[in-house]
Amino acid sequence: MLKSVLRAGVITISASLLTSTAYAQNHSDHQHSPDPSTQTSTPLAPDFVFTEAPEDHAIGGDFAPITMITYASVTCGHCGNWFSNIWPEVKTELVETDKIRFVLRPLPTAPAALSVTGFTMAECAPDADYMSVIEYQMENQKEILELAQAGQGQAAYAKIAKLAGLDDDAEITACLSDKNNSDHIALSNHRANAAGVSGVPAFFINGEEYKGDQSAKAIIKLINEMIETGSSSLPAAATENPDKIKITPPISTIGK
Repeated sequence: MLKSVLRAGVITISASLLTSTAYAQNHSDHQHSPDPSTQTSTPLAPDFVFTEAPEDHAIGGDFAPITMITYASVTCGHCGNWFSNIWPEVKTELVETDKIRFVLRPLPTAPAALSVTGFTMAECAPDADYMSVIEYQMENQKEILELAQAGQGQAAYAKIAKLAGLDDDAEITACLSDKNNSDHIALSNHRANAAGVSGVPAFFINGEEYKGDQSAKAIIKLINEMIETGSSSLPAAATENPDKIKITPPISTIGK
């Protein structure tokens, strides 16, 4: 039953999203990139492209001096690696100490159906549990993708649904068919396009894209220096050196 519920819900959500925005579907050597052929033009740029929006999922101090907006996908290998191995330290040192306000914006990547399903279930979780549902998917990404590839994706998503507080097929159906959820994910995609995001994970610190070393050590050092000097802007090196990405996990072959 769950398998048919998931399939129906994903078809509904995917259709809604694909009519309003583009998915990041292709893989590159360093990150997941949007497919230019699927991108659509929109006459007006959205609000809150470089600042936290009222509907964003955010954690950390309300009055933190630094805001980090992160675009990521639960099916992106580099995102899974970053959230599994780097995020825990960043969260402990910067988020839980109220040094940064961390905003996560979904940017689905291939396989789109799995990415959209994962993000939508997280949307249905209580606000306080959103990040936990995302973290679980990042940390267990390989297993989830392998199960899906083997035709057993419903088993993996049943657990995600439970983490999101969705206890039965009726609740899952309601979650996956709720237009508010697809609209929020579509808006995140729209903001990513307006910000010029070309791949995930993508980081914006106080409104400026951070292209430097993505390690916990480098990010923590940068944030601490910004706070100590009272700077609200990134140093030039952090915005002009895209080659300093040191995360190189294997990229999943699913969806290629």
